[in-house]
Amino acid sequence: MRNDGNSGVLTAKQSRFIDEYMVDMNGAAAAERAGYSQKTSRAIAAENLAKPYIKAELQARGAALARKLEVTREGVVQGLLEAFEVAKADRQPAAMVSAARELGKLLGFYEPTRVRVDLGADGRDQMARFEAMSDADLLKVMGAGHQAMKGDHKKASGPPAVALSYI
Repeated sequence: MRNDGNSGVLTAKQSRFIDEYMVDMNGAAAAERAGYSQKTSRAIAAENLAKPYIKAELQARGAALARKLEVTREGVVQGLLEAFEVAKADRQPAAMVSAARELGKLLGFYEPTRVRVDLGADGRDQMARFEAMSDADLLKVMGAGHQAMKGDHKKASGPPAVALSYI
């Protein structure tokens, strides 16, 4: 049985791609070094890096390497904080920004915020009316909303139909 690369079982080339990707985290270069053509290396890298079983293998190998090198999340954070302080003392704003950016990524500050929307009964009724409208009718509503934002409306009364809560 021929492996088409979609079965979840790594092909020899995919395994080599993972080995090469672990060297420098450069997908296109890893694809070329693994034997894929230079012409298609970027597309192959994107395709490989999107496959769940390749992602899982990369994550497992990264975790194994971190254990072997005794690198911890806390150690990385501490190192970045020290780098930030050194850059601050040396008056190197670009290095400070770089360290702060990496800290933000590591600590998840740039992850999207999940918001739960509870429409309530009035909101669900309004949503049903919107869903029943044609595109032209929706554009009219949007136009009216734009005018309202400019202050060309009477102040609405009553509680809002939508309640937001952060998850």
